[in-house]
Amino acid sequence: MNTDEQDDLWRLLGQAKAPSVSPFFSRNVLRAVREEKQERPSLLAWFNWRWVSLAASACVLIVASGVALHRPQATLSQKTAQVDPVMVLAQQVSTSPDYQVINHLDELLASEETSVWLDK
Repeated sequence: MNTDEQDDLWRLLGQAKAPSVSPFFSRNVLRAVREEKQERPSLLAWFNWRWVSLAASACVLIVASGVALHRPQATLSQKTAQVDPVMVLAQQVSTSPDYQVINHLDELLASEETSVWLDK
């Protein structure tokens, strides 16, 4: 960096006239703001936007209900093809001869944990 150039800059800034603010600056600014005409929406415009939003929501409701009511019904073969694999597994377990053992498995595990022979 060249400090000579910076010194010249600071000398010039020191000679510049300091800005002065009028004692009534804030009052004048507030008066100018009040004098500006503020645009207010008319009552008709408010009703217009209200009706547009109501009409749009009504259209969405009608389309959604139309889609829900006109869904094609699944045939019996399609319903059987969409069987939940968890339900199939549950049916297999319930028909298994080992179901009683599986049913009492938590009791068997609890008795193993509290066994006297496991104490050291």
